[in-house]
Amino acid sequence: MPANTKYLSSNGQRWLKISAAILGGYIASILIHIAIGAVLVNKSALVLTAGYSTFFIWVGFMIFAFLSKNGWKVWSWMLLIIVICIAVIVFFKL
Repeated sequence: MPANTKYLSSNGQRWLKISAAILGGYIASILIHIAIGAVLVNKSALVLTAGYSTFFIWVGFMIFAFLSKNGWKVWSWMLLIIVICIAVIVFFKL
């Protein structure tokens, strides 16, 4: 039985969600760890756990991207998270 078309996204929205989930989510999860590293003095614990927690945060961003209805809103949230992380990195490095 095919899916009801009113529940499916258009091709553009699908592309926006996929790109936000893969690219935006990965960049945001990496920048979250870099921002935490900019704040912390002892970075050894962050280096040990970053590999695992980056993956889990990335999966969370992917779930968020695919559950939302509008790809533009997903990209705006991803860009907001990226800008906040960059601001934290710049603020604590200067």
